[in-house]
Amino acid sequence: MDRAVMLRSPLLSTRRFLSHSLSASSSRASSGAALSKRLLLRRRWRGLPPPSSSPITPVHFKRPFSSFTTQAIATQPSPTSSEAEVSVDEVAERYGFEKVSEEFISECKSKAVLFKHRKTGAEVMSVSNDDENKVFGIVFRTPPKDSTGIPHILEHSVLCGSRKYPVKEPFVELLKGSLHTFLNAFTYPDRTCYPVASTNTKDFYNLVDVYLDAVFFPKCVQDEKIFQQEGWHYELNDPSEETCYKGVVFNEMKGVYSQPDNILGRACQQALFPDTAYGVDSGGDPKVIPKLTFEEFKEFHRKFYHPSNARIWIYGDDDPKERLRILSEYLDMFEASPAPLESKVANQKLFSGPLRVVEKYPAGEGDLKKKNMVCLNWLLSDKPLYLETELAIGFLNHLLLGTPASPLRKTLLESGLGEAIVGGGVEDELLQPQFSIGLKGVAKEDIYKVEELVMTTLKKLAEEGFHPDTVEASMNTIEFSLRENNTGSFPRGLSLMLDSIGKWIYDLDPFEPLKYEKPLNDLKARIAKEGSKAVFSPLIEKFILNNPHRVTVEMEPDPEKASADEAEEKAILEKVKASMTEEDLAELARATQELRLKQETPDPPEALKCVPSLSLDDIPKTPTQVPLEVGEINGVKILKHDLFTNDVLYTEAVFNMSLVKQELLPLVPLFCQSLMEMGTKNLDFVQLNQLIGRKTGGISVFPFTSAIRGKDEPCSQMIVRGKAMAGRADDLFNLMNILLQEVQFTDQQQFKQFVFQSKARMENRVRGSGHGVAVLGWMVN
Repeated sequence: MDRAVMLRSPLLSTRRFLSHSLSASSSRASSGAALSKRLLLRRRWRGLPPPSSSPITPVHFKRPFSSFTTQAIATQPSPTSSEAEVSVDEVAERYGFEKVSEEFISECKSKAVLFKHRKTGAEVMSVSNDDENKVFGIVFRTPPKDSTGIPHILEHSVLCGSRKYPVKEPFVELLKGSLHTFLNAFTYPDRTCYPVASTNTKDFYNLVDVYLDAVFFPKCVQDEKIFQQEGWHYELNDPSEETCYKGVVFNEMKGVYSQPDNILGRACQQALFPDTAYGVDSGGDPKVIPKLTFEEFKEFHRKFYHPSNARIWIYGDDDPKERLRILSEYLDMFEASPAPLESKVANQKLFSGPLRVVEKYPAGEGDLKKKNMVCLNWLLSDKPLYLETELAIGFLNHLLLGTPASPLRKTLLESGLGEAIVGGGVEDELLQPQFSIGLKGVAKEDIYKVEELVMTTLKKLAEEGFHPDTVEASMNTIEFSLRENNTGSFPRGLSLMLDSIGKWIYDLDPFEPLKYEKPLNDLKARIAKEGSKAVFSPLIEKFILNNPHRVTVEMEPDPEKASADEAEEKAILEKVKASMTEEDLAELARATQELRLKQETPDPPEALKCVPSLSLDDIPKTPTQVPLEVGEINGVKILKHDLFTNDVLYTEAVFNMSLVKQELLPLVPLFCQSLMEMGTKNLDFVQLNQLIGRKTGGISVFPFTSAIRGKDEPCSQMIVRGKAMAGRADDLFNLMNILLQEVQFTDQQQFKQFVFQSKARMENRVRGSGHGVAVLGWMVN
């Protein structure tokens, strides 16, 4: 399982390897922006925060995201003539569903129908369109009462075998015989989500059945060993040895709690929401996880993993009647439950005045003078915001922090008070929105200076407003993203599902997040009529400057904390062992061996046969063909892909770096950043970013390296990527040329900031995945 991550949405693209590719409107497919693991789950119009560590809303993933995106289309089961003549509404009645509402969502060209299962109250959103990448997701509201990590452990455990699929890890077995384009599960602070996606209809329905059986009829509520394996257990190999804690989630969260950014995130969220479910850790605190009992674990599943507490999303080009039939087979097995009342998430009441929290984080030896972190956090409202206000705050967030030239971000980084931004700006994945911003790599004596700088910068922006070019650039960037609606290899239906669930899970309108056209046009009209200052300055004043619900979180490095925590854990385990009799210790050693044997014993062949898989007959014999034209201009090879892109032009210019000396290669990422953020002969970097935002959908520069099959030497390149509406092609290529030909490497202070930011990222990477760094170093050597 991956560590806790924040889910953000800057406009990034999949790093595909092409020499120089152009994609213009004409044919059928679409290529484009895939979001990295940290940046997936895009919140469509909610602003584009900076690519920095973000302190709130951890989401825990079951498995790495699948990059297997083979396009395969199976023929849907052919309905009989009588079935074909029956309307969806009649089928819904037959299977016990009541149609609540129906809308055509023009923004995603989809017919969306909200059903309610009469017997259980389960809610189903059936979204029909021509997207072959079908998506299913079932979401349960799972607010925790403590930090034992029940939602997180249960998310792992239900995917360890079920009634119909009694293998240890059907999840893993599915990977072997599926054409899924997404297969995962993740835990939010207040809900747990199980999504799958596939372009193959038979495969899709197989995945849906496995997931429905897993969440409703898991083996883990009968088999305590699954709970011990995935959650926690005492481990003792021999009565003469020391006892220790083991468990997948326990070990994972030990890693999470060793990373300063994650500790800061937990402290910020819990300080903002002390009286609600967000005041504890749904992922689990390693100090608290061992307090969880198997009985509490089973009761949590019984109470919350029930159709009455479920929201189910099905999206794509499959038969909407077949969807309802499949769901009814499971839902009809249950009676109504009071779970929806018990799972409601309470609102946090606003504070009457600001608070301050000081915590320590484990730090290594060395110079700790500039290792403090400080983050200012506001809870913006005591209830969910209206759509119009939420949209305006999303734009404000982008104006403040969305690009390297954004005034709040730029001011903080140029101050020299810290090395990198923390806090992701506006975060609205939870019931109540919040805003966070700060710096890490700060000297203790400068902490109050950072706070003062944040407040004075916001006051100045409220008084003076934003430059018109900055507002135009943000408006164009966000509108381009909305209209492009390009999620790359990440299923579009899943992106829409997560948007919808962000409201639906709180009993709000699930259609509203899918519709941006009217609120966007209303906001543009208001800005045109009243001016941007009249729109954004009151938001800064109301929700930030005059908001008493502010928490400042300081993080101090402590080189002794890690050893102190280990000593505390060791003392607890010694006390537990001392309380055991010889018979108890012998039984614990026997149980340890028994669990290990269970883990090491493979599933029997007859059990493995239960897991559905595709055969060769289910897979199209011919692959999807991408049109390609190869040409040449002035000796440069040109690859052109004539695809339908909704009139968006995508381009990449690729430069060979094989001649760069090996000792200089580590500096290439800094060189790429300098091209974008050092300014040019006639434009400083603020003006350059404004121009890119106003004229294009974005430009990025990054290095690309890859092994080449059959060769010892790797491929090493620098890619300049851009996108714009086809009518802006000249502007796009002109700006790319300016970046490459007119960059000015003269601002030493700016370059020093890049180095500090890079250093902070590398330090965080080592803390978060040191094993990966070690393995990479071993491979290189």
